[in-house]
Amino acid sequence: MATKQCDKGHLYDDRKSPACPYCTGTGDVGVVRPLTPPAGADAPVFPKTSPAAGVGIPGTMPLNNPEINKTMALGVNEKGINPVCGWLICVDGEKKGKEFRIVGEKNYIGRMPSNDICLDFDNSISKESSATVNYDMRTNKFFIQPGDGKNNVYHNGELLLAPAELKEYDTIEIGRTKLIFRSLCNDQFKWD
Repeated sequence: MATKQCDKGHLYDDRKSPACPYCTGTGDVGVVRPLTPPAGADAPVFPKTSPAAGVGIPGTMPLNNPEINKTMALGVNEKGINPVCGWLICVDGEKKGKEFRIVGEKNYIGRMPSNDICLDFDNSISKESSATVNYDMRTNKFFIQPGDGKNNVYHNGELLLAPAELKEYDTIEIGRTKLIFRSLCNDQFKWD
């Protein structure tokens, strides 16, 4: 596979797509598959992860559970899963109650399907990435920063003009959509 990285940080196979399929909206955007080696090559090695009961649904997992209070490997695993690090939950807007997964590193938020967090139900949001949520493995912290979209983004009711750290239950408002932030990775759990 000839891996190439676009200006926004997306990785793609430039033998299959002349331009980034995430940015252009073509191809299997949002589908994570295990890498398959070419004929005669060694199989790729992925970090092993073990599932924890309740992971994936905010509020269903006791944060002081000693069985999951440990470090696990971050990255696409052998099943093609990019582990969840947190969530944005829609609390006001057309999709009230819907959760959006936050994975490691950059998560682009916008209306186009090429965004990691696609808010395609809110036509008041520009197609470009309105904001980015980043998870930093080294510090085990989450950050939000404004994107390239035309919309103003509000963090806890304040206009977001520069990167800001996200804390539990912080609010993010874009267009007519209001989201609340929840983390999986925190002082009690983090991926390795």
